Amino acid sequence: MKNFKLPLLLCMITLSQIVFGQQNKMAMIQGKITIKNMPKEITLYSIVNGEVALHSKVNVDEDGNFGFYFAPSYSGFYRIAERKIPVRLFIAPGKNTSINITDDNYAVLEVNDKENKKMEEWSNIISKMKIANSLSGMITYKDIFPLLPDMEKQKNSFIANLKTGNPSFDKLMKGMSEADFEYELFHFLIMPRNIHPNYDSLPDLYQKYAAGPHFTTTASMQYDFGQQSMSAYLMYIYTQRAIKEKGVRSSSVDLFYQLVIDRIKNDTLKGWYFLNSNIVRTKAYDQKYRDMVEKYKPYILNDAQKQKLHDFELTIRTFGDGELAMNFDGKTPEGKKVSLNDLKGKMVLVDVWATWCSPCRAEIPALQKLEKEMEGKDIIFMSYSIDEKKDYDKWKKMIVDSTLGGLQLIGDLAWKSEMATNYKITGIPRFMLFDKEGKIVTIDSPRPSNPELKTMIEKYLK
Repeated sequence: MKNFKLPLLLCMITLSQIVFGQQNKMAMIQGKITIKNMPKEITLYSIVNGEVALHSKVNVDEDGNFGFYFAPSYSGFYRIAERKIPVRLFIAPGKNTSINITDDNYAVLEVNDKENKKMEEWSNIISKMKIANSLSGMITYKDIFPLLPDMEKQKNSFIANLKTGNPSFDKLMKGMSEADFEYELFHFLIMPRNIHPNYDSLPDLYQKYAAGPHFTTTASMQYDFGQQSMSAYLMYIYTQRAIKEKGVRSSSVDLFYQLVIDRIKNDTLKGWYFLNSNIVRTKAYDQKYRDMVEKYKPYILNDAQKQKLHDFELTIRTFGDGELAMNFDGKTPEGKKVSLNDLKGKMVLVDVWATWCSPCRAEIPALQKLEKEMEGKDIIFMSYSIDEKKDYDKWKKMIVDSTLGGLQLIGDLAWKSEMATNYKITGIPRFMLFDKEGKIVTIDSPRPSNPELKTMIEKYLK
């Protein structure tokens, strides 16, 4: 490691962590990059749900040196840079490694770093396939297919000799190398190039690796190609079926849906496929989109999937008239949770306010007057407070002292409550009106002091 110079800041951080006894939780990657187009900075990625996710960036000095020093959130695979040959590393708390990156590949310099030496060895085995799959039209099946039998033998030999002394790594690496070989095999067929093979005369390896159950567990979500591997496999199966059943009448969307159900054996993975290959590619929050989400909802199972769906919907929502409302909930003074969806069958006027907001308080008399005039009608008046938790008692007291009617709710996170973030509320008072079917009338209605609000409500109550 003496050939590397850690940036000054990294050295200072290292010393600081040692002083405070935290070095056993930290990991260090020390590196040098020597390529034609030298970057000014380099990126470290973690693997999250079968995809790379930005972890951090560091500067590269004039000699090509760089370093990462961090507390890993998990023990497993990470990836450096965006290159035709990905620099994959095994990182765990307390583990240090040093690498040298060139245009062609990378080398692990620590002889005793058995895990990452194995990562390097695998990179060399699979590199021909990865290079072929990173270029358009230059390397064809005529170049690659003759190499496949020998590459498979190398893969099998590599797995048979995975004995680093770290059983958890050996198991992880075995699964990754098996999956990586298969992924590159199927991926090769869908990459653009000058000539393509006839699917009727592919090497026997394709039928061999396509047979049997696939994606029975979520293990592939630990690999940087986990999401892509499902798409590459399904595209192969789809194309083979299309060749055999030329008269198939179902649309490609319907056929792919059925292939996912039949071929992807793990429901969580089905959810990830539907999310990434269908849902998040949608351009508009229309009925077609809502029907699709309803169809795939049984497979949107875990919190990460639900969060991704929620975040994506915010990017395509216009919150226009007639659009289905985005649900939210709050708590009553007694602590009961109530959601907007619970109130379907009634119109709902939502008053977003806080006890500290003078304009909000100024609207209370007009709101109370409107409530009285609408008594007995199919409308619920919801007052949704975004007060901080420290002001809960103040909120409860004001409800009593000001004899506030209607449904009184409060969010858990003030301005960061789901209701405020969903509807992009940055100023109050804010009034929103929803119809009996839970659809948006407007998310920025007139205030109760404006007669136009009553007219609007009466129009939709007819």
